[in-house]
Amino acid sequence: MARYRRLAVAFLLLAGVNVALAVGYWLINKGRTNPDGSTIDFLQCLYMTVISTFTVGYGEAIPIVTPTDKIYTMLVIVLGLGTMGYGISQLTAFVVEGKLLGILERRKMDKRIAAMRDHFVVCGTGDVGRYVIEEMLATQRPFVVVDEDAEQLKRMSAGHLFPYVVGDATDEEVLAGAGITAAAGVVCALQGDRDNLVLAMTCRMHNSKIRIVAKCHDIKLSQRIKNAGADSVVSPQFIGGMRLVSEMVRPTVVNFLDLMLRDKEKGIRVEEVRIEAGSALAGSRLADHALADSDVLVMALQEPGATAFVYGPPSETVLQPGSTLVVLGDTEHVR
Repeated sequence: MARYRRLAVAFLLLAGVNVALAVGYWLINKGRTNPDGSTIDFLQCLYMTVISTFTVGYGEAIPIVTPTDKIYTMLVIVLGLGTMGYGISQLTAFVVEGKLLGILERRKMDKRIAAMRDHFVVCGTGDVGRYVIEEMLATQRPFVVVDEDAEQLKRMSAGHLFPYVVGDATDEEVLAGAGITAAAGVVCALQGDRDNLVLAMTCRMHNSKIRIVAKCHDIKLSQRIKNAGADSVVSPQFIGGMRLVSEMVRPTVVNFLDLMLRDKEKGIRVEEVRIEAGSALAGSRLADHALADSDVLVMALQEPGATAFVYGPPSETVLQPGSTLVVLGDTEHVR
């Protein structure tokens, strides 16, 4: 804002000085007439001031006859040129500082991204991507956004200052700039299904362990996107249809989930907790921990290698390394 303020002050000063000098001409020539007999008016005085300030050289718009006229005209040229020089310097500084500031901010953001580990890359800020970003912010996940629309990224990042990369998400160099090799997951939310297919394949080529979730409008292409490297494919149309049915037959459940997801203060979510080897939970019972008595509700357990879930596991259940707990609670308590 300071740069804009300095530029505005410079141009207001230039305009103000020209008007003030024009008033001086008008006072000096008050009552005088032009060679054709017409009265010298203020517009003529302003015109004389402007062509003198900008050294246009069209000739004298006002008859310069007396020594006072000549001295004042020299004063107009000196003050006008000085003010104009100041205005030009501020304009130049505005342009140069803006570009320099942009370069410095980009470098700072690149360093920030380079230092990130196990973050998420969100590709696309369209109809689906923007909600992904909102959820990432609400749950305080580390993430980087990739999109070709620089202005859209600036607007979305303004209030949250999340890192982003401007460019084609299917470009390998752009993905490298987003730290794809160190990322834990990528959301492919580009507009076209084929773009998401290419993106999933490119991400898998550069990171064999990354989790890839892709958007797909055409259900027929979902298997191809999985074959290209995606771990999961989500169809907005399918989800929308299921939502409509749920609103009809189980409105209370839908209302509960909506309130949970929209609550910006409590941050209540259904989360997963993986039991790693060597962790405090590995080899212990649920009853040995404060999970059952805390604000975290254990909803289900998936044991190592199993595809099914144990819903509402008993407190005597022994937690094996590689198991995954599905819990409901505040994201901070879950962590």
